[in-house]
Amino acid sequence: MLIVNQEPLEFEPGMRVIDIIRARNYLFPLLIVRVNGKHVPREEYHTTRVPDESEVQVIHLMSGG
Repeated sequence: MLIVNQEPLEFEPGMRVIDIIRARNYLFPLLIVRVNGKHVPREEYHTTRVPDESEVQVIHLMSGG
């Protein structure tokens, strides 16, 4: 089981950051992702595996003027 933004998400072996983003339907183009407190750069979303029992934070950045 993972905790994503303080809510449970079923863990699947081999899960990557991009899988979590898709599972939660996060569509904003500007995201900040942290796995167990460590920042994951955007270019690593497809390669960074998320261990079971991890805590994941996904923050949507908004711009405006």
